[in-house]
Amino acid sequence: MEYSVSRRPRQRATDERTSGRTDGRTERKNTLVDMPLTVRRLERARDLDGKIVLVRVDHNCVKRGKVRDAHRIEQSLPTLYNIVERGGRPILMTHVNRPRDSKSGKIVRDDEEDSVKCVVDVLREKLGVVFAAPSFKSDGDRGIASVDTSVNFLLDDLRARRIGGIYLPNTRWFAGEEAEPGSEEYEAFARQLAGLADVFVNDAFGSWQPHASTVGVTKYLPSYAGLLMQKELNAVEAVLNPVRPFVTVVAGAKVDTKMGTLKAVASRCDTLILGGVVYNAYLCAKYGIEIAGVSERDVELARELLEPETQKKVLELPVVVESTSLDGCGCVPKEGECSMPNASGKTRAIRVDELQRGASYGYFLDVAASSFEDEAVKSALRGAKSIFINAVMGFTSSGFHEGTSALDHAIAQNKEARKYFGGGDTIQEFKSLSPALYLAAAYDPTFYLFTGGGTVLKALELGGADKLETVRCIMADDDETVEPAEEPRCKAFADCAC
Repeated sequence: MEYSVSRRPRQRATDERTSGRTDGRTERKNTLVDMPLTVRRLERARDLDGKIVLVRVDHNCVKRGKVRDAHRIEQSLPTLYNIVERGGRPILMTHVNRPRDSKSGKIVRDDEEDSVKCVVDVLREKLGVVFAAPSFKSDGDRGIASVDTSVNFLLDDLRARRIGGIYLPNTRWFAGEEAEPGSEEYEAFARQLAGLADVFVNDAFGSWQPHASTVGVTKYLPSYAGLLMQKELNAVEAVLNPVRPFVTVVAGAKVDTKMGTLKAVASRCDTLILGGVVYNAYLCAKYGIEIAGVSERDVELARELLEPETQKKVLELPVVVESTSLDGCGCVPKEGECSMPNASGKTRAIRVDELQRGASYGYFLDVAASSFEDEAVKSALRGAKSIFINAVMGFTSSGFHEGTSALDHAIAQNKEARKYFGGGDTIQEFKSLSPALYLAAAYDPTFYLFTGGGTVLKALELGGADKLETVRCIMADDDETVEPAEEPRCKAFADCAC
């Protein structure tokens, strides 16, 4: 089969030109340009009319059985519209949470916590069409063995347009989804998925793991990158090739899964700001202290950040918030001080330069807002031309909001820099803690809100999005031909805005 792809040379993430200068030097405008990628693009796919299109989306936004934030769902709608407008009939699938036990391999199915039902409800409301959500039986803790043949009745309804789409059960409920690539279970599930459709579209940027529904299925169907996937890949290229100075803000609860990424990020950025348990482990390693909740293993790993080439990039936030318990004080502390009566002493602000070597401290659950008034921190954020944020600075579920909120507002003060917010919790807390700023950012061209911040970090660690297996399997081969798209006739008119 012949695909149509863009093969022009890649460009950097900036618009570089010499116009308007008399010294011949390049003027670099800090804007995100359309960077042609070598992925097979959905809009170049041939006739979709009447074809069933299997779409892998990343709608992993369910917590405790509810859609906490519909951002990921909303971002996938242009791809769905493109398919349906061209006559395609969509089948959607996503993973939700982590029902498989990483040690035993058992799949614990929870139809209330991990179902796609609430996602389907959001789609029905937003699109005004019927999405069928079939339910397949599980084989105990082995998960769903195969796609049930009862789906054939729904396929007939889909072709006849009696329903607007089909949404398959949580892909991680299936035994083959996370099975070893190449194993019988993995390949069987990939073939079953492919047997449902004529074309496969991957629009799940946030799902970088090489599972059957993201990689395995591409062996059996013509495969394309959805519109969201393309947009996210363009933005990743901009982060990989930033306008400098480049500031990166990373926080996390697990040091072991972040260390390789942090070292790779540090090698690429000019300034690295840390938060969460990662920052706590760094403080333990550097200042020889103990902090509740930080293991010796975490401290040992964090010592890698003290290597000279990495250490010189780290910009320390000067004030942290200590708590006697993970539950906090029952309110939202300000500068580490609790406003609740009879809660005095449960939280306090501590300056990093006053930490005592050999001392033991309680839980460091946030950074104080005053950290972002520090001259060194303000100077770094104000002078940056590119900023990437994949961080929730505090333990927000216990009311420690001030660090995250202060960070978001400090970054927004820089009106010129390109600001890339990682997906998942980073976006959810941005929207929850600073709703007005979030709404403004959604329409501000200097902001970009990723749907998958973890994927961006992984791409940074590997040295490019094309190193991700989920991307490699939808990239065009060198011998694939280029076929330009037919231009709209309206372009003949001077006022055409196409």
